[in-house]
Amino acid sequence: MAYSLINNQGHMCWAGKMQINLRSINDVRLFTISISVIALISNACLQYSILPFDLYRQVIFSGSLISLMISMPIAYFVGLRMFDIHQLTMRLEYAVNNDKLTGACTRISFYQRLERLNSLPIALIFADVDHFKGINDKYGHKAGDEALKMFARTLMENCRKDDIVARFGGEEFVILLNRSDIKDAITAAQRICSKVRGQLIKVDSDEIQITASFGVAEVTSIDQIDMALHRADLATFRAKREGRDQVCVYDPVFDIDMAVIGAAE
Repeated sequence: MAYSLINNQGHMCWAGKMQINLRSINDVRLFTISISVIALISNACLQYSILPFDLYRQVIFSGSLISLMISMPIAYFVGLRMFDIHQLTMRLEYAVNNDKLTGACTRISFYQRLERLNSLPIALIFADVDHFKGINDKYGHKAGDEALKMFARTLMENCRKDDIVARFGGEEFVILLNRSDIKDAITAAQRICSKVRGQLIKVDSDEIQITASFGVAEVTSIDQIDMALHRADLATFRAKREGRDQVCVYDPVFDIDMAVIGAAE
């Protein structure tokens, strides 16, 4: 059972509203016992303060028994409702922070987690499933969904706990590698690329092999994360242009931003 005093920024403090989180049935039982003991002690103190001592001795047992008979079921019922609320809150938070289909972080969750990072080195991997539209067109959207789920699972299983794997839309995913430089990111991207290539999806009597293209970029500053994302995207586009199923590292010579050139012209 977690007792925490939290301010409106979510930090621990000793002022403000007390929040009690019951995370399991054992927490509910402990909550019930705690409230019942408080009720028992309060009842005994109240009787002691208002009754003559001789009368107090006569009624203390029966009064305590009645107090427990009333407080325990009420406390247990309230505890169950608090447990249900906690479970619902966890499900809602998961739905907000995680993509419904793949379980990867959402774009919003990606940026929220990024705000808690305050140190470099950091590197980005942009990942895009190859020929995804063709999978949908040939085998149907169910096969496409299975491909995305398998792809996301492969990404998450080959990353560390404090890395961030997020679905940015469609078949596009972003991996943020914490405490990793560009060499670490290249190694990770090549390993994941090989893992994806080695897996098959069964659709009826067919087996589908999917591949993906990866773009890697260095994050020079957390404030410049969007620039790094754009560069990783450009590198991914080059990986697709050069044959797909490979890893490309952002290079300003080869990864030319055509939108910028068009604007300049």
